Amino acid sequence: MQTQIYSQQSTKNLFQNIFPLIILAVIFLISICIGTKFINPISVLKNVFANSSQAESGLSKVDLLVLTKIRVPRALLSVLCGALLGATGAMFQGFFRNPLADSGIMGISSGATLGAVCSGFFSFGALQLIAPVTLFAFAGALVSAFCLFALSKIFKSQSTVTLLLSGTAVGTFFSAIASSILLTREKELHSLYVWTMGSFNGKGWNEFLVFIIPSVISLVLVMFSSKHLDVLTGGETSAKTLGLNYDKVQNYILIVGSLATSCAVCAGGIISFVGLIAPHIVRKIYGPLHKTLIFESMIFGSILLLLADTLARTVIAPSELPVGVITSLIGVPFFIVILARDFGGER
Repeated sequence: MQTQIYSQQSTKNLFQNIFPLIILAVIFLISICIGTKFINPISVLKNVFANSSQAESGLSKVDLLVLTKIRVPRALLSVLCGALLGATGAMFQGFFRNPLADSGIMGISSGATLGAVCSGFFSFGALQLIAPVTLFAFAGALVSAFCLFALSKIFKSQSTVTLLLSGTAVGTFFSAIASSILLTREKELHSLYVWTMGSFNGKGWNEFLVFIIPSVISLVLVMFSSKHLDVLTGGETSAKTLGLNYDKVQNYILIVGSLATSCAVCAGGIISFVGLIAPHIVRKIYGPLHKTLIFESMIFGSILLLLADTLARTVIAPSELPVGVITSLIGVPFFIVILARDFGGER
């Protein structure tokens, strides 16, 4: 009897873990099939899994071109970026023990914005591998992370509140500089503004191949933080009593979170609220254990961002909305609900 119950429970857990991946696969297929030009998903599946020829599957040369050159790499970038945002959101919420924390709390997004704005001052000629704005955004994100890291050392404080306030200060400072520069560059104002709202428009295999390796490394390193975050659940004092080296964990979280967030903002621009929403959904379904929480937050982050990007390019087709607008429209009400639930009783 006990064996049967254990078997049923194992089957249930396996289904819970696999089901989000199935949802992600279905949404991925839908995403690459709909748009200004609709492509039959059955034809796509035949071409991929049945070893059918182009003629047998019903796909035209234009269909294959749209899929392989535009939609598939864009969808993969959305999945990658969503996984990074979801994972870092879960990690920061666990470390700060704050339900409102996400990757933007570190001020890194603002540093990336400043880097993107500064790219307009330089000419790159034949550099074609990746857009210069992306490279500069990555550099700006790392500079922002370094500033935050330096401030934490200057203050010599182990309080998560100090880190949160430092991140807010750094982010506000970089945002102010970026806004000032934007006002002087009217020609690039629109394109940079769209980038700061988050967008995968025009992104392809070059961007995906450049960021896939650092992104995967970042996700693996984020997963390694799960045991430390479980120990920190009871608070800093309790964690130190259990032998946790809080300084090392703080530095690790800061560096790994910065790298992951940098990759995310460079891949898709400034995209808010994915790192806030995904961990909350996962926590309700799977509980607070961080090994599961972080992994499933990657999947749910990918699902949310892929859905948002699909809506962004189809709602007003053939024109396109910044994906950050869609995530903000979803995330702001979610943020208010969390705020009212967790902090509404405070006076």
